[in-house]
Amino acid sequence: MTTVSQPSALPTNKLSAATLAAALASLAEMIVTRQFPQLADPTIWAPVAPLMAFIVGYFVKDRPNV
Repeated sequence: MTTVSQPSALPTNKLSAATLAAALASLAEMIVTRQFPQLADPTIWAPVAPLMAFIVGYFVKDRPNV
């Protein structure tokens, strides 16, 4: 795949949405584990943020940066 020039230093829509989704997953982890301590197992929460970032990043479309 060929690379293209990014017209500015601003992040793309896809990157911004994926980062926000990962942050919201971490916030959800904090809220749920505080309310339900039995769900505080790290093996439950470790894959949530990367998975949410991937899912949201997959569906968010970017404008062509040409």
